[in-house]
Amino acid sequence: MSKCSNGNFFLGVLIGAAAGAAAAYFSDRRKREAFSDNFSSSVERARDSIVEGYYEAKDRYNRYRNKLTEETHDLLDEIQDND
Repeated sequence: MSKCSNGNFFLGVLIGAAAGAAAAYFSDRRKREAFSDNFSSSVERARDSIVEGYYEAKDRYNRYRNKLTEETHDLLDEIQDND
């Protein structure tokens, strides 16, 4: 048997073992429900974090935009006063 064939065989064994372990784990209803609950709460926390980050970035953008606009107006006023 060549090294490639041995590698493919062992990869197949590992994938089969992982699939079997997953099937055995999820065959228990309580474990399936616990996994589903944990996954759902993780997704909700991630979504909330993304939404919160969006609004924080939006607020920061607006503050900088307003500051830049104000400083631009101040500079234009100063230039007009010097003319």
